[in-house]
Parts: sequence; C-alpha cells; structure tokens
Amino acid sequence: MKKVLLVLLSVFMLAACGGKNEPVQLSFDEIEDLNLDDQVKAIIDNTELLEDYEIVIENNSVAIIYPATHISDSSLALDDSNESFPNVAMTLVEHLSVLEFDETVITSYEPTETTGITGLTKVSALFNRDTVKELDFEEWKDEREKFPQRFYRYSDGYLIRGTVWENLGEEKQEAIGNESKNAVNSDSQFWEYYGSYVE
Repeated sequence: MKKVLLVLLSVFMLAACGGKNEPVQLSFDEIEDLNLDDQVKAIIDNTELLEDYEIVIENNSVAIIYPATHISDSSLALDDSNESFPNVAMTLVEHLSVLEFDETVITSYEPTETTGITGLTKVSALFNRDTVKELDFEEWKDEREKFPQRFYRYSDGYLIRGTVWENLGEEKQEAIGNESKNAVNSDSQFWEYYGSYVE
C-alpha cells in the first residue's frame, strides 16, 4: 500500500510541476556559428512555445509575429497559462536577450481563413535593450500566476486591439489599466509598424 501511495504521490508531483516547466535558455556560444535569422529561429524553437511564426529583423530590431489560435481573447491578453501573450512574450524576450537587440517586438494576430494573415494585431508589446537588461525574469516567473498584468507594466509599449480589449471584461481591464501604452521617448517606426500591422 505504501508503494502505491508513493507512486501516486510521485505522479501527482510530476504532473503539478510539469505544467510550468521553463525551457532552458540557449547560450550565445551554442548559436554563434549561425547567421542572425537562424540564431533567432533556434532560440524561438528552443522555447517550444510557437510552431508558426514570422521573424522580421531590421537594423538591430527584431519582431516575432505569430498567430493566436485556439485561445480566447481573454486568456490571450491576461492569463498565467503557457499560451498567454504575457508568458509567450516574456519568455521570448528573456531568451532573445543573448542577442542584445535594440528593440524586441512580439505581436500576436488572428489569421484569416482565406489569406492566413490579417492586417491588424490582437496583442503586441515592445521591449527596448535597456529595459531587457533591467528586467528580473525570475521575479516575473514567481509573480506571473498571481499578477500576470504586471507584464504590461514591464514593457516599453503595448497594444491590446479594440475587440480583444472589450472581451477582457471589467476586472481584467482594471488590472491592466489601459488598452495601450506608448513607448516613452521613442519615435520607433519599427515598433509603430510591427506592433500594429501584420503583412
């Protein structure tokens, strides 16, 4: 009987821990022989968070654009699940930090059935290099379950598109505060474009 209880307890503990397993971050040494596009791709693939995505690199800025499918607007914008935008974006920003981009833009969008893309984002966020250097990613992992809305405070800019914002409900809207935040002291056309539109 004791063995059965020990086995059941072990299975339960593994299941409880397995839901929030964090991917191990690649070091620059592991990807330095790749070109920049392949470095970014290797980092994203290593997180195992996205299957379908586009990468845009201009000058020293990167945008990761991915379709938000099979997740409700409410869960996408503010949730502690692995699929939520705050978790996906913060994980990507942390892992991409080894490449020291000046700007990192993460954008989710609703694909259309005819073209596979849409002209507008659902949720997007901007992180500048100095902000990324100052972020305490371990603190974020600790508070993500209770306070996922803090993600938006940590970003340099964000946009939660109209219908997504409306679908959040009053409680989640109050937790976040606003449906957008302009990047302070930034006239970044890269963020302005890739944070708002999907080609």
